[in-house]
Amino acid sequence: MTNAHNRTYTLSITGVLGALIILQSYLPMIGYITVVPGLPAISTIHVTVIVAASLLGPKMGMGLGTLWGVVSMIKAYTEAGDPLSLLLFQNPIIAILPRLAVGLVAGVIAYSLWPKVTGVKRTIKLSVAGILGALTNTVLVIALTWLLRGSAAVNLIPQANLATLGIVLFGMFFANAVAEMILAGIATPLIVQPLLRFKR
Repeated sequence: MTNAHNRTYTLSITGVLGALIILQSYLPMIGYITVVPGLPAISTIHVTVIVAASLLGPKMGMGLGTLWGVVSMIKAYTEAGDPLSLLLFQNPIIAILPRLAVGLVAGVIAYSLWPKVTGVKRTIKLSVAGILGALTNTVLVIALTWLLRGSAAVNLIPQANLATLGIVLFGMFFANAVAEMILAGIATPLIVQPLLRFKR
């Protein structure tokens, strides 16, 4: 691929996926799907970041992950959907770092490791990148909440204390985490592999 083609491809994918992240963040039931009112919504935006990282590499994945985090923080200040999101995502570290890490993890696995694999092996690699990228977000949000906002979070969660906060948060996020990992594991290869043809 020529440098001009490469730049055009990168700019096009980045622009489209960046705009999609913003749209997903603000269109109801598109980027965040609320199943139980008052509990954290299931996200679909992580798939967009994982796709970007798989196509363009860890740096661009981290960039679009950062965009997702910044938009999450803005939403937490302007229109938080539930009390826990209000508490968590007004903190820039909790809002941005896990989303940035999604792009890093997915990009390293899908883009940087074994770049020449094709066929079923590439499908498996992209699926693993999706699953681990989604898991990265959940684990870091829980860990950073426990470290940085533990005392405040305890006041919002019945029967929780600081010692058990991580377990309680994991329980609250468990269904979301499983759904997000399944979605990313299936959607990442389905979306990325057709788009890879345009890089040739």
